[in-house]
Amino acid sequence: MRRKGVRPVVVAVVSDVHAGGTTALCPDVIRLDDGGEYHASKPQRWLMQCWTDYWARVDARRKELGADLYAVFNGDLVDGQVKHSTQVLSGNPNAQAAVLTAAIAIPLALKPDKLFVVRGTEAHVGQSASAEERIADGLRRDKRPIQGDPETGTASWWHLRMRVHKTLIDITHHGRTGQREHTRGGAAVLHAHDILLAHAKNGHEAPNLCLRAHYHRFNDSYDSCPVRVVTSGAWQLATGYVKKVAPDTLADVGGLIVTVNPDGYDVEKVAFQASRGPVWTANVA
Repeated sequence: MRRKGVRPVVVAVVSDVHAGGTTALCPDVIRLDDGGEYHASKPQRWLMQCWTDYWARVDARRKELGADLYAVFNGDLVDGQVKHSTQVLSGNPNAQAAVLTAAIAIPLALKPDKLFVVRGTEAHVGQSASAEERIADGLRRDKRPIQGDPETGTASWWHLRMRVHKTLIDITHHGRTGQREHTRGGAAVLHAHDILLAHAKNGHEAPNLCLRAHYHRFNDSYDSCPVRVVTSGAWQLATGYVKKVAPDTLADVGGLIVTVNPDGYDVEKVAFQASRGPVWTANVA
């Protein structure tokens, strides 16, 4: 219930954008350094439409509630130079930055009240997540409302802890997941209990809500313990590596909308269903 005079906060959390990957979201055309062009595939255009739809839902929620908007980019904003991978539209970081610029223009147009960048996987974003620090620092220099780490002075975070009203939210990129469909939920429950115990052993206040990413799958421990762990989806479809290690799975596409008010919080998983692709049919007489 909203208290008179107290504004709720909508926290929009997206992760694993992987801009520059050939299986990740991409605008229709990206101009390359030598005058050529990269044209997005049909799945990439679908992902870009999903991205647009997600932010439209975020904006609608904010307007419906008269809320402040915090946008959190939880790691792996660009695909980078993954070892031996050919699934990047260009090895030139500027081409990948052009994809990201087009993507984040959509949430930036909503004029969020606060912006946070959380660092992801070094294989994608460089040692010490240098690419994401550059991105966050660039936004800060552009007078965007980037909230950096006050302890280090950096524009981005390895581990973001924020208190919104009375809710303590804990956000970092790397989480856990089960490798099998029937064990995935159990991994979130175990993770929630581990976080609770780690805080209790050190006499620290445990977070109410922990948000994780990296595995491109939604997962949720729900109310199994006082700490809730929710893992978000991604904006990239399967790469060649995924087709090797998990060929039967589909990436969960989408993000999270967390609504926080003085009485608690609500988590909505905004998910878009990817296709398994066409079925070849034999022409049998």
